Amino acid sequence: LEQNGGWANGLLLGDIDSPCRPFLMTSYQNPVQDLDHQEKYNRCHCSTRSLTERTFGRLKRRFHILHSEIRMKPGKACKIIFVCAIFHNICILLNELDIEDDEVIEGNDSDLEEHFNGHQD
Repeated sequence: LEQNGGWANGLLLGDIDSPCRPFLMTSYQNPVQDLDHQEKYNRCHCSTRSLTERTFGRLKRRFHILHSEIRMKPGKACKIIFVCAIFHNICILLNELDIEDDEVIEGNDSDLEEHFNGHQD
């Protein structure tokens, strides 16, 4: 991103250890007490990063291909991630339950019927 000048309409959110760059927003390490806007920025930055991390976690739990390295060309890997996001949004529209880490469904397939909330087709 440094070589290409960043993205035209986008930014990355970095953690506190990341260097601040024009395309990478990081939080203030030591916000000045008198500058309330720095503390507000840090709160917003933290909540946005947290939401993003939780969303990636939900995608990884739902689609196991995202658990580890996708060993394909970058273009194909991007398509796979994009399709997973689309399927995830469809699951949300159909009121499908999220798959939780501690809620692994074991046993035969008949157990799945209790957890399925979408249309049967």
